[in-house]
Amino acid sequence: MSDISPKHRSDQPIRILLSDVNFLSVWSVGGITGVVRWFQLLAFGVYIYETTGSPFLVSTIPILWMLPLTLFGPIIGVLADQVSRKLLLVLSLGGITLIQIFMAIAAYHGDLSYFLIAIVSFLSGIFWATDMPIRRRLLGDLAGDKVSAAMGLDSATGNATRMMGPLLGGIMLQLVGMFGVFWLSGFLYAICLLLIIVSSFPQKAVTTISTAFYSDLSSGIKFAANDPLLRRIFLITIIFNIWGFPFTSMIPVIGRDELSLTPFFVGVLSSMEGFGALLGALFITRFAFKEIFFRLYLGGTILYLSGIAYLALLTFVAGGPDHSFYASSAALTIIGTAGACFAAMQGTLTYLAAPPLYRSRILGVLTLCIGTGPIGFFNVGWMAEIFGVPYALAIISFEGLFALLILWAWGKHMDINRELNKRLTE
Repeated sequence: MSDISPKHRSDQPIRILLSDVNFLSVWSVGGITGVVRWFQLLAFGVYIYETTGSPFLVSTIPILWMLPLTLFGPIIGVLADQVSRKLLLVLSLGGITLIQIFMAIAAYHGDLSYFLIAIVSFLSGIFWATDMPIRRRLLGDLAGDKVSAAMGLDSATGNATRMMGPLLGGIMLQLVGMFGVFWLSGFLYAICLLLIIVSSFPQKAVTTISTAFYSDLSSGIKFAANDPLLRRIFLITIIFNIWGFPFTSMIPVIGRDELSLTPFFVGVLSSMEGFGALLGALFITRFAFKEIFFRLYLGGTILYLSGIAYLALLTFVAGGPDHSFYASSAALTIIGTAGACFAAMQGTLTYLAAPPLYRSRILGVLTLCIGTGPIGFFNVGWMAEIFGVPYALAIISFEGLFALLILWAWGKHMDINRELNKRLTE
């Protein structure tokens, strides 16, 4: 029996991690770039709707941000195994900083257009695709045996940015317009670039550069496809990103069209999912232990999808704006908490289940699975157009839960926890 109190055990890993200046730099970069990502998504959407009046064009922005996850995630994962991860991070941060400067100049001269913002959204998505195989890989390498605490802390930070980012984007857009949005983005990216330049990181696991690029690329995908544990983890990720997360694009529509809320309360409602995710991620960071990692991952997915169905039900039985607001806010907070269980365990399980020499490539494959999200955005948007938002949410919830049921029936013979614990002890 340990003589260390549970509170001390849960606090100590975070204190140790944050006392490492290199870990602190990589973690800070994730938080800062996360804020930029979410406030740009809000600002781009508002600006495009104001200038075009087209909800469809607004919906294409998150899709363009996510497409590079599918197109380039595995490729970046291979590069991260062959080239200095610090160099890749410096180059990507330098490139995205220059893009913000160019866009700030264009905004200052009044040259912004949907086409230009669409291109920048896609390029920003390429930078986003580097996060999992490069920055999060560095985070795990720096954390050592505290990887679960590191991933939980990073997930909590990411969820906090989903609250801070939209608020900051709305303020900047109202006060200084798109020029201010891009100027602030460039400034924050430049800070991140400086943090990475002055940091030191562990050496790459691969000491020589392989010329068989496409062989390495396919090997990561094949390894994940042939590994029962990784395959199960990734299939749950795909289910979540096709039938779960895309529902968030319908929250503003629910607030305005279904619950008749004012714009201010629509904004508050939209923040509730991120608030719940932040609470859940903080809880996981302090209390999760390896024996329940997969249960948190699967259970969070089930609760998330079930919460979407409950939210759809609320839109049918709304008892007036006040009741609808409070009930929907509570539902979104629970959904966000469930999503935090999924998000924190997604990176943690992938990192722990993958052999060290394959980790960047496997994290690249994870990025590919996350990149299935645009399918879900198209799916929920198309059904909302045909059947209405409440029915669309109910349908995607049922589809996602049915897909999980099929996955369970397919691999119910496998003891996930035993296999994971076996790998952790090897």
